[in-house]
Amino acid sequence: MSKECKLVSIIIQAYNSSATIEQTLNSVKEQTYPDIELIISDDKSSDDTVSICKEWLKENGHKFLRAKLIASDINTGISGSNNRALKEVTGQYACFLAADDCMTPDAAQEYVKYCEDNADTVPIARVELFSDDICDLSPVNNYCEECYKFALLEPKEQLKQLLIKNRIVAPAASFYPIEVLKKCKGFDEAYRLMEDYPINLKILTKGFKFGLLDKKLIYYRISSNSVTGSSMPLLKMTEAKMFFRLKFWYMFQNKMGWEALKQSRYWIKILLKKGYDR
Repeated sequence: MSKECKLVSIIIQAYNSSATIEQTLNSVKEQTYPDIELIISDDKSSDDTVSICKEWLKENGHKFLRAKLIASDINTGISGSNNRALKEVTGQYACFLAADDCMTPDAAQEYVKYCEDNADTVPIARVELFSDDICDLSPVNNYCEECYKFALLEPKEQLKQLLIKNRIVAPAASFYPIEVLKKCKGFDEAYRLMEDYPINLKILTKGFKFGLLDKKLIYYRISSNSVTGSSMPLLKMTEAKMFFRLKFWYMFQNKMGWEALKQSRYWIKILLKKGYDR
């Protein structure tokens, strides 16, 4: 390991990703940052994801300071998969990359530089949206622009806004100093499909903040087969669960009682399965 560089642990979140994971892995291989360990966490894929990873590692594993594949025999969801990977992490920073997304070659280098220059701050970088399907990306682009504005707010306002709704592009904010993840005790496995929102709330309540890294570092794939594309009702139910277990109490602690009561009506309807449109 280079004396002047801190080790970056890049974690690939894999589940039935045979069609895309090789492209993702190649983007990690092409990083300009020299000190990287690669951890692939597979959440019991039923396709050829694991075999593809094994073959790829045979050919490319030596290009990293350390490379490991974790293939689970049970499906736990993204949070559980991330926590399994965290047990193997030896770096000072951890980057979580979905197995259908990609990094620009300078992503790790830019993330580390930002974190070294901005203590106690988790970066939100810009993303480049792309899709293999014919679809309108403008609604997601508009959401991303809101996320970038959120990253410029003061920490107290960030917490207030995040309690109202999720405002973080997951892959762009998934670069964490290990100190942050330890203080948050990893990812909450009560939320199988929503690993980012609960931990991002914890980050703000633990005295850390988010900041804008004003560069495009992630190619973010929009697909009808993605979790957000195919499981919206289940995601809504998951967020309802998170509201009553976590957000409701955070709101009262931060003098947002009226907002908590207002949102309670909506989330009760979700739990009663009366609809998913807001």
